[in-house]
This record gives sequence, C-alpha cells and structure tokens, in this order.
Amino acid sequence: MSQKVLFIKLLLLHYTTQSESEIEADCHENVSVMCPGFEIDTVNFISLAWYKFNNTMKHGIIRKGRDNIIQDYGFPRSPKPQFGKKHSLLLTSVTPEDSGTYECDISANVGGRNLNLHVNLKVNDCATQTELTTTTSASNTTLHCKGYGEDFPVKWGIVGYVAVGLTKIVLSLVTIGVIQAVHMRSSRRWQRKW
Repeated sequence: MSQKVLFIKLLLLHYTTQSESEIEADCHENVSVMCPGFEIDTVNFISLAWYKFNNTMKHGIIRKGRDNIIQDYGFPRSPKPQFGKKHSLLLTSVTPEDSGTYECDISANVGGRNLNLHVNLKVNDCATQTELTTTTSASNTTLHCKGYGEDFPVKWGIVGYVAVGLTKIVLSLVTIGVIQAVHMRSSRRWQRKW
C-alpha cells in the first residue's frame, strides 16, 4: 500500500512541477519560438504546426508537412511568421500584441505519440519617441529636444504616491513634536514668573 501512495505522490510531484516554457523579448526584436522540452531533430513526425491562443480560441499560424511543404493559415500578422531553425516559429519585429501562449503541435507517425507543447511569449512595451519644442517670444529662440520616453508602470506611480504620503505624515509628526516642545518651554517660563 505504501508503494502505491509513494508512486501517486511522485506522479503528482512530476505533473505539478512541470511548467510552460517562457520567453521574454524586447519590442521590435526578432524572436525564435522553439518547441520546448525535447530535441525536435530526433522526432520523426507527419506534420508540425504552430498555433496561438487568443482567450480560449486557437488560431493556426503555419504548418509544415513531412515533405517540407509549408501551409500558411493566414494568421493576421505583418510581417508573416515563418519557420526558423529546428522548426522554430520565427517572429520578426515583435510587438506587445504578439505576447501570448503559442502551441507547437506535432503529429507523430503511426505508433508514435502526438505532442502539444506550449510556450508563453512576453514582449515588453515599446519605447515611444517624444519631441519637445519650446518657443520663447522674448528672444525668439526655439529649443528642440528629441528623446525616448516610456510610460511608468502603475506600480511605480502607486509607490511614488505612498512615499510622498508617508513623508508628509512624518514631517507633520515632527512639526507637531517641535510645536509641543516649544509650547511646554514657554508655559514653564510663564509659570515661573507667577
């Protein structure tokens, strides 16, 4: 009985510790999404297809058969995805819209095992270019400043507001303490005079 319990615990441990592969990329970077977990060159397959999940829907991207004929599923992305090295999905110039879960679907030969492997892609936000132009009428001078600006994440805004709020509270408490100390000293002087 204890061997069965140990076996079940090991199976549960195995399945709960498995996680999807994750890739993080910067905006406008070329990304090669690989089928995770095994060496693709060692697998003899009928076809290999890539899909992207949008909510609960699975949208086909591209498929390659045993005879290396590539079928495009008309996935709405420009430039079009293509196969890279070792049957990877090559996405050029990625944007945050490319973030999501991708599936590598391997259809095995008869007697083999089909595989559906998931990869999460996270593309960082793109930096936006800002242009500042200031004109002063007194000296007729124009200042041009080009730079790149990024929106701060919400958590940094919250941290900033909390820090300012705590600083105000601390300064208020210190001010109250100073006022009370000055008041106590002046009241002691008045009591000594009477």
